[in-house]
Order: sequence, then C-alpha cells, then structure tokens
Amino acid sequence: MARTALIIGAGIGGLSTAQALQRHGWSVTVLERSGALPRSGTMLGMWPAALKALDDIGIGETRRHGEGWADITGATATALWTPAGRALLRRPGGVNLKMVSRPTLLATLSEGVDIAFGTPVSDPGQLENADLVVGADGTFSTTRQRIFGDRFRARPLGAVAWRGTIDGTVREYGETWAPGALFGITPAGPEATNWYASVRAPGTFEGPHLSHLKEHFGSWHNAIGEVLTRIDEDGILHHGLFETPRLPSFVNGNTALVGDAAHAMAPFLGRGACETLVDGAALGHAVTRPTGIDDGLANYDHRRRTQTQRLVRASRQVGKLAMLDTGSRARDAAIGAIGTVMMAKAGSH
Repeated sequence: MARTALIIGAGIGGLSTAQALQRHGWSVTVLERSGALPRSGTMLGMWPAALKALDDIGIGETRRHGEGWADITGATATALWTPAGRALLRRPGGVNLKMVSRPTLLATLSEGVDIAFGTPVSDPGQLENADLVVGADGTFSTTRQRIFGDRFRARPLGAVAWRGTIDGTVREYGETWAPGALFGITPAGPEATNWYASVRAPGTFEGPHLSHLKEHFGSWHNAIGEVLTRIDEDGILHHGLFETPRLPSFVNGNTALVGDAAHAMAPFLGRGACETLVDGAALGHAVTRPTGIDDGLANYDHRRRTQTQRLVRASRQVGKLAMLDTGSRARDAAIGAIGTVMMAKAGSH
C-alpha cells in the first residue's frame, strides 16, 4: 500500500514536493486555500541547483520549453551603478540563463498532482491519517506556527519591494544602490525585462504604485528612467519584505517544512524559488530511504537547514549593504568582495 502525504500549499514548494513524492510511489494530496493557481508573476532565473532539482522530480529539459520558458545566452552585460549612473562594477557578459515565469512553473509542477483547491487547513485533525505532512504554506506559515509557536512568526525587515516585467530588452542589466533604496534590471527572456525596486520603509504603500516608483527613482540615471516609462501600473507587484527566524529544525514528528515556510528570505540574492525547488526534490528523495521516514526527515533537515539559513542571513546582509544609509564609503569598499555574487544574480528575480 502506498504511503500517503498531505501537503499544505500549492506553491513552488508544495508542488515540487508532490512531484518528488509521486515519483517515488507516494499517494499525495495538496491542500490549497486559494481557488486556483495564480496567473501572474515575474520571470524566475533558474540556478544550476534548481535545474538539477527539476531533473530529479521529472521536469527534465524536454519539458522546459514553450510558452513561459526562455533561454538567455551570450553576452548579457551587467553592472552595479550609483543613482547618478557611475558604474561601481561591470561584468562584460557571457551569462547563460534558463528563465521561467512563475505561473508557467506552477502549471508545470501541478501536472498530475491532486490539488484540493479552496481547502484551508483550520483543524490539525485534517492531517491525522497521513504518513507525512508537508508545510508548504509560505512566509506566514500556520504550520510553522503550529509546530514552533508565535516566537517563530515571520519578522519584517523594515523594507518594501516592487517588481514587474516590461516588454522588450535593455542595453545593460544590473543594480543601482543608494542609501535606503535600490533598483534592479534583469533579463526576462528575448523579448522582456524584469525590474525590481526596494526602499526602507515601515510598511507598504497604497497604490497607484507607479507614482511611488517615480517619486523614489525618477531622478536616477537614464537606464532606470527608460524602464519607468515602460512600466504598466496593472503589472506592478508590491509587498513588504519578511524573513523566517532561525528555526531549531525543519521537521517535527511526521511534519516537514519546505520553501518559505522553512526559510523565507529577502530577495537580494535571487535564490528563494530555486532553494524551494531543491527542498522539494531533497525531501522526496530523503523519505524514500530504506531506514524509514523518521531517518529520512532527519536527513532532509541536516541537508537543507544549515545551507538555507546561511542564505537567509546572507541575503539580509546584502540588502542592508546595498541600501546602507550611513554613507557610501563602506558600501563601495565592499563591492569587490561581493561583486561576483551580485553579478551572478542577473536574471534570478
């Protein structure tokens, strides 16, 4: 008889875990409080580890084509600028990227998965009969709260972000850093460009959001001005930035946390979606160990917790450095040390 899993949340973490478990013979049901998968979202850059995770769960290269998927090859120049347009760092190009829109990735991951839409988990009794429970319910995970308590609620980082996609390409990609703010431009395919922006703020802003973007960034250099003129108000996503506190474990009993439920991080390294895919593949592989589910869950926790918590901390530090508001000397002095990491981010938002 197949082992059973209940997964809470039909995001990237929940669906990638479902694919991994089904590939290993599990019977899986995903409980999703929303009525359907989202139809909007920017392009995501897939780091090599994420592509390997997709291979491991059965989403191989032959399925990574068509509408919503894109390859960026060749000389994709990137830079790190000041608001006046002075380049602090340049990378000439040669970046090869696999891109996918969030809706396309979710649709691909959902193929063949039993999803119970419109099904919030309000009673732990809903989960009692499963061999494995997976909390994939995001940054504000009720599963995490149920296991570890209110002390481990997601904490605000004192910053907000806007992001979106514009039609067409630009001549050069990269980020602009300033005290209290940053603006990034990355490729989103052969005919589109991702943009993202962040400012230090105690809370989110009321719309319309394009006016806020122009207020904060309209006086910055020409590359940003060009992007601002091409942004469609209806395509702007806006939210506060949060991170998950350092958890003592990603597992408790027969329950495991994946993705943002386990390690929500600031977006400044462009790794959130990729690490979530790796979680799903790693958990699916771990619980098929011949020594049993308990041993597999311990293995998953050992493999994923240290690495992802290190990334949570690093992403927060990069954002803090980028928007350093005590003067620019310390920031500029650190550019060389972190330049390789920053340039590798191109296309990962």
